Amino acid sequence: MDPQDLDCVIVGCNNRPFSQVLEEAEQTRQFSGAYEHFKANSAWLGAERLTYADLFNRCFTASTGRPANWSIFQAPQLGVHYLANFLLERGFRAEPVNSFNDDRDRFEQLLERAPRAVAITTTFYFDPSPVREIVDFIRRRSSDARIIVGGTYIYSMVYEQPEAMQDVLFRRMGADIYVQDAQGELSLSRICAELRETSPRLEGVPNLAFSCADKSFLRTRRQIEVNDLNQNAMRWERFDRSVVAPTALVRTARSCPNRCAFCRYPVLEGPHALADLATVEKELDDLHSIGVTHIVFVDDTFNIPLDRFKDLCRMMIRKKYGFRWLSYFRCANADEEAFDLAAESGAMMLFLGIESGDQRILDGMNKNATVEQYHHGIQELKKRGIDTYASTMIGFPGETERTARNTMRFIEEAEPAFYSMEVYFHDTKVPVAERKEEYGISGSGYSWRHDTMDWRDATELLKVGYRSIRGSSILPLHCFNVWSLGYYHSHGVARDRLREFVRLASRLCVAGLDDPPSPNQDAEDRILRVFGDGPWN
Repeated sequence: MDPQDLDCVIVGCNNRPFSQVLEEAEQTRQFSGAYEHFKANSAWLGAERLTYADLFNRCFTASTGRPANWSIFQAPQLGVHYLANFLLERGFRAEPVNSFNDDRDRFEQLLERAPRAVAITTTFYFDPSPVREIVDFIRRRSSDARIIVGGTYIYSMVYEQPEAMQDVLFRRMGADIYVQDAQGELSLSRICAELRETSPRLEGVPNLAFSCADKSFLRTRRQIEVNDLNQNAMRWERFDRSVVAPTALVRTARSCPNRCAFCRYPVLEGPHALADLATVEKELDDLHSIGVTHIVFVDDTFNIPLDRFKDLCRMMIRKKYGFRWLSYFRCANADEEAFDLAAESGAMMLFLGIESGDQRILDGMNKNATVEQYHHGIQELKKRGIDTYASTMIGFPGETERTARNTMRFIEEAEPAFYSMEVYFHDTKVPVAERKEEYGISGSGYSWRHDTMDWRDATELLKVGYRSIRGSSILPLHCFNVWSLGYYHSHGVARDRLREFVRLASRLCVAGLDDPPSPNQDAEDRILRVFGDGPWN
């Protein structure tokens, strides 16, 4: 084998233009809440609807005269680098392309080396379109490369769709091989090993669906992957420091021990698995040594188990990394010592999955938490200088106008720094779907109804909340979220500037809820100067 042979290129997210996403959603607005969802995740500036990320770049450029094209997708995408690390550890020649949008020149250069395979991750996708765009890009430049698609979107699709519909979606994407496992990195390495052979035999690789000459798909045997987090620890020194620093995403666990009624993540990911703290410490040592200043812990339940969380915080304090870090956090699984340790170890901002401010709805969601615990947790974190983001939803089965208004009241009283209210998205494979007769549930996605509400009711109540809540700023989930604020802060944007930006963007978000959008000239003028009065950092 030529030492310059390239086994696999792994490519990250294709973040499609928001105008295109919005246009497609608008075509469904008569029977789905998707269009209203994207409206509520954007801001109206002049005569244009922008994501907060695009708005940030517009405002930063206008305020400072320095062109900005920042995005959280420029931070090192964990899936891309984890797969590359897994292959490199096994002796394959693998190269990551962090972002399809921002790293196309590098991607083209790698395709010129005629890689045997190109793997496309799908963590952020909900339909085939962004995958197809990458596939077409590859085909035009490297006709011999085998294109492999795997990850969250593929496994979710396989989990919920019959094979006939899977085949339709596979053809729309246009790739050669699809990995059908929640993890999939071992399957990818086995594909790479076969492609080194003169006559590859993919039939012997588990967890695949691959195209045949007659355009049908052959499926191989199912073999659930359980890849050890310690044996497959990240070695960040393998990768370009300019990509990894200053913000890195870190996973210290897989899956979630909870069983919330609206979520299928634990079902897809399998049992909750934890990396040893020694493994985490080694990874943080490496990141610190290459100049990382901000860490996003992506574990779904970072402070579970609580004793492990405390030990991890103590380790960061002892090592004096000086990281500013962000994570998901469960207020119902914390005590005063945990709050203290989080603050001392560098917690900057925490994502709180509040979901509802009504106890009856929380119980129906199987959240194992109380409204009082949520309120107490937010106050304790605020006392310690940690910004909080409360994520809530409107429309879970059993929701009424009264319970929705209780959520609004909770946000007003607790006053987290940031919040969002999302219209409930009904996944037909989550635990609450098994109670469809009890709740009278019909439909799916953003097109649903149950005995006490439908998606239209939930949309209108969301608008009521966004127009009335004071004291907290609207922080959407689409393309700009809690992790984005950590990313911008790592690039020198002060927290007070970020808070002011989100506060003004919230006003433009509310203005954009109207049809037609209502002008808010004062907010528009002020947000275009938000980074311009004195040093922006």
